[in-house]
Amino acid sequence: MHPIRTTWAVVLSSALAIAPAWAEEAPKQALEAPGPEPLPTPQPAPAPRTGWGVQGLPLVNFNSDEGFGYGARLMVVDSGDGTQRPYRLAFIAQFFQTTNGVGMHRLIMDAPGFLSSPWRLTTDVSLLNDRFSPYYGLGSSAGYEPAFAACEDRGALASNPNACPGNPDFRGLRYYTFEQRSLPSVMLNVRRPLIGPLQVALGYRFRLTTVRTRYNAEDLGQARSSRLMEDAHAGLLPGLNGDSDAPDVFRTAEVTAGLLLDLRDNEPAPVRGMFHELALRGATGVTGSAFSYWGATANLRFYHPVFDDRLVAALRLFVDVMGGDVPFFLLSSFSGVEWREGWGGIGGVYTARGIIKNRLQGQVKALANGELRWKFLSVAPWNQQLDFTLVTFLDAGQAWADLRFLDGGRPRYAGGGGLRIAWQDNFILRLDYGVSPSDGTSGFYLDFNHLF
Repeated sequence: MHPIRTTWAVVLSSALAIAPAWAEEAPKQALEAPGPEPLPTPQPAPAPRTGWGVQGLPLVNFNSDEGFGYGARLMVVDSGDGTQRPYRLAFIAQFFQTTNGVGMHRLIMDAPGFLSSPWRLTTDVSLLNDRFSPYYGLGSSAGYEPAFAACEDRGALASNPNACPGNPDFRGLRYYTFEQRSLPSVMLNVRRPLIGPLQVALGYRFRLTTVRTRYNAEDLGQARSSRLMEDAHAGLLPGLNGDSDAPDVFRTAEVTAGLLLDLRDNEPAPVRGMFHELALRGATGVTGSAFSYWGATANLRFYHPVFDDRLVAALRLFVDVMGGDVPFFLLSSFSGVEWREGWGGIGGVYTARGIIKNRLQGQVKALANGELRWKFLSVAPWNQQLDFTLVTFLDAGQAWADLRFLDGGRPRYAGGGGLRIAWQDNFILRLDYGVSPSDGTSGFYLDFNHLF
């Protein structure tokens, strides 16, 4: 599990130091005519964990878009009789907040082998809040001028938020942002194997999303229109008025279905294999949605050792298409079983490192991530395996406002490098730094798990 915007998995590992039990001292006559040395007495395997247990871990991360993230995740786990893997039932509570106003608080239930069936049931009830959610326009033709929302003299904005001394291009500190909150966000997923590595997934997702287009004086808000309000006034964002200070509320409810093929040799850190997903989603009044729309997602991942298992080439290709009456705040999102709401569109820690968060969005989005991973050092202090991996990457993305593909904008791309520190090949610390020559932006990211 990813953190979440940095929801990350609670990983518990234990090391067993096995001390051989040597045979009793040999009698004196045996020393005079030594025979084969007795073998160490084999130690019994540790008993599997059974019954209920409590696990917890703090959540900490940082990225240039959202600031410093902090929180905690608590798991109450039923291991059953010890034969169920990874457990029989788990209840998870998460609190997570960032210094730049992103909050992701969740209550999750996960039941592999639900009611002794081949289905895995997962439910997720969440509060998702993004007080300064970015919006730069639709499609790749959407422009971004940093000077429009930049002001070095923040003190001057307290008396007049519409003017910044020394910056005649200033349009407001919140020109490129709006506030959105989903309460509740409810997700239900069921998943089961079909044949071999092929799996099927079904789901339902309900959101009640509140959008505010203006900020108050405490947030150094502005009186003039933001980028989002300009597009709303132009009729580009169905369902959003943009003229009122009152919040707009959107109700969406969609059903999902997907096929997955998982041939990875190790899910947290694959060396070879692939993971592919094809998913469909749709929303109408019958599903409980106030908007009727559809979507399709293709997520393709490939992993291949270049020379040996220490040098791995990895590739992700992600395409998402939507049509119909799509609420504007969903135009930045992808879909699929492994995708989490709130991870954003093209740009940021989960999609394109070095490109600013949600830089590109639209009804059609295409994303490519390529990585070369070199495991240059492996050590085992105190019998704990630690692997150090250097990564170089290239990320690229393109978006189109709608299915007519009339955008004249260019794709955005970014490159960079990073370090992975893996504990027991499961708990992976990720540090990345990316630069985007196409936009002149950069970003640093401290997170958990591989990007893909």
